[in-house]
Amino acid sequence: MLHEVLLALSGHPSPLFGSDEASHGSGDFPLLSHSEKALLASIGRLSELHRKLKRHLEAIAAKHSSIVCRAVATSVKQSHLSRFQQKIVHVESKILKRDSSMVGAYHIVPLASVVGEFDDWHRRMNWYWDVASFMSPYLDSGRKTQGMTTSSCTSAAIIDRLRAECQTGYPEIEDAATELTRVAETAWLRQLSGWIVYGKLPTHGAQDFFIRAEESTEGKTFTKNSDLLPSFVAPRTASSLTFVGKSLHQVEHHRKTNTAASVKTDQLSDVASAHLKILSQISLPITASQFSRTVSEIRLSLSRSVLQHLLPMEVTLQVLKCLRQFFLLDHGDFAMALITEAEDRLQARQQSMGRLLQQDPTRAMQNLTIKDAELSQALTRVWKSLATEGDDMDDKLLDYAQRYVVFSSAKQIASRPSTADSTSSAVPPLSPTAFNDLLFPTPSELSLKVLPPLDLFLSAPDVDTYSKISSYILAIRRGHHRLSDLWRRTPARRDHPISSAQDPEARTRTKQRAIKMRKVWATCSAAIFLLSETAAYFEGEIIRGSCNHFQQWVEKPADTANSPTAVNDNPTNAAQATTTAQRDPETLATAHRSFLTGLTYSLLLTDIAYTSTLRTLLSHIDALVAFFTHLLSLQQGLDAQIEATGHESSHTLEEEKTAALELDRARKRVDSGMRDVVGRLRGLDQERIGSGRYLELGVPSADGYEGWKGGGVDRLLMKLEFGTVVNSEKEKLLNM
Repeated sequence: MLHEVLLALSGHPSPLFGSDEASHGSGDFPLLSHSEKALLASIGRLSELHRKLKRHLEAIAAKHSSIVCRAVATSVKQSHLSRFQQKIVHVESKILKRDSSMVGAYHIVPLASVVGEFDDWHRRMNWYWDVASFMSPYLDSGRKTQGMTTSSCTSAAIIDRLRAECQTGYPEIEDAATELTRVAETAWLRQLSGWIVYGKLPTHGAQDFFIRAEESTEGKTFTKNSDLLPSFVAPRTASSLTFVGKSLHQVEHHRKTNTAASVKTDQLSDVASAHLKILSQISLPITASQFSRTVSEIRLSLSRSVLQHLLPMEVTLQVLKCLRQFFLLDHGDFAMALITEAEDRLQARQQSMGRLLQQDPTRAMQNLTIKDAELSQALTRVWKSLATEGDDMDDKLLDYAQRYVVFSSAKQIASRPSTADSTSSAVPPLSPTAFNDLLFPTPSELSLKVLPPLDLFLSAPDVDTYSKISSYILAIRRGHHRLSDLWRRTPARRDHPISSAQDPEARTRTKQRAIKMRKVWATCSAAIFLLSETAAYFEGEIIRGSCNHFQQWVEKPADTANSPTAVNDNPTNAAQATTTAQRDPETLATAHRSFLTGLTYSLLLTDIAYTSTLRTLLSHIDALVAFFTHLLSLQQGLDAQIEATGHESSHTLEEEKTAALELDRARKRVDSGMRDVVGRLRGLDQERIGSGRYLELGVPSADGYEGWKGGGVDRLLMKLEFGTVVNSEKEKLLNM
């Protein structure tokens, strides 16, 4: 019977135990006493668990989608269950050798002694079964259907589960969990090494890897799924992993497509060997801090040995200068040329629209939409006007902008900068208020074509943020331009000499019109002052200060003395004798995202209330200008009619009165809009005090970068000089 017990423990079927899992001891066996049946019950449970565990582990090792789960299952089966088998052989050896600890007088082997030898394995085997069931739940509905379910766990899930089990209070479970954790993390590192050493995705278990490759119109793109990463991988480390693999992929692609590439095969091999050496120094189980340092070493080594050839500092500075000049409107002539071109096109379209409405109203309504071809033509004319001005514009920068800056219809984009690879989840979202439908009736905006390897530094969400800032500043500039243009209309602000001194009616009519227009001119003057000071504050102080601060940080070389020691071991860096080097692209990208976030916060683009009131004010200004132009046209027509016929038409007089009434209503709406804007500025001045004055991301700065901390909203309020009329019922500036 002892041999039968040992065979059953080894995983063989035995008549001592029933086929039913719930019946671990055979009640029909006549030679067993009640005490023996009770002792054999525990052995029956252990043998049944051993058989099920082996079958289930074989299925996991053969069919599971996760390479890590396969490695864990194989380790349990080959190492841990082998120890159980060795324990069985050891017990059998003690019996055969008649060891006194096992065999008693008259060569009797107590069954209790045999059962007691396996007491330590019950908890351990149950834990193995729990781990196997966690990797793939077991279906127990007959041997033909036994195996894995369709829902299997991921590599990250099993690693996190094993790391959590290492904290148990049972020594045998802790030892087994620690050993399996090493196995799981080793398999995960091997899978990861293909990505961060060679830039290649795993061929087996790719659906379980945290990086996915997607084909798009712009080529192959890589997306990150943080749910497939173990818990010891911090968000910043995950971003570095994505960056390193994507960079290596682009280096390989660049080397194949560019025969004159400066990155040679030998250099890439040396870098790969150095990175494998760095990975091999990771101690298991992995700690978050050690893994973060290792990835940082690999990132810095790659950036300072390979990526400086792929994305040199000159290219980065050029794209930053392009964004500053044409998206942040640091080149003022570009903004004015674009606004003027838009106004001319809209005016020409309105003139043709009037004729077309009489001929074909349906076609006239279809022509209201501005097509991308027209927007592209408008931008082309702007480039030509800038090129012919002969100012100090950089020709290379202008050529670069002509190739990569696009003016097209606005796409549906996210309302905030991307934070998938950023270091903080507390970034305030941008206001959903749109300013891109003021320049043209169709929502349109500037954009930049980002091609590899530039996407290592600049992402599509970053360009979307620049597009929103440019639309925002252009809308303010346009409102100021349209109001200022009213002063250029000579008949509106000057009275021509009356042809006959005996025409008192004309003098009286002109005087009455001038009196009625005083409030309109006062409102327009106040609105011009508000918009001009706002634009000067945003462009001359916020944008210029932030850009200068960021550019100084970018141009300042990174100190290699503070770099990790492993970077110095890199053979590709051994020849570097200088103590300074350019910053790596990921550090630049992280700092650039921080720069953009702080810039949008300082430009008040994150405040929904302010952007809404400003957008409403700009719409009211457009209405005011339209009614002003319409009234001026009616008055000129009325004067011409009186001069020609000697009397005015009652219909024309009625139209003039109606237009004057609408103009006065528009003036009042502009007055109210200005009060709302200034009121919201005062509210922001009260809210943004102390730590709220500047945006704090709450994370360590990227390689020492800290955002620019310049003037707050109070500086804009002081420029507007509205402080003296805070509690006044009549605002002197508006002449009310």
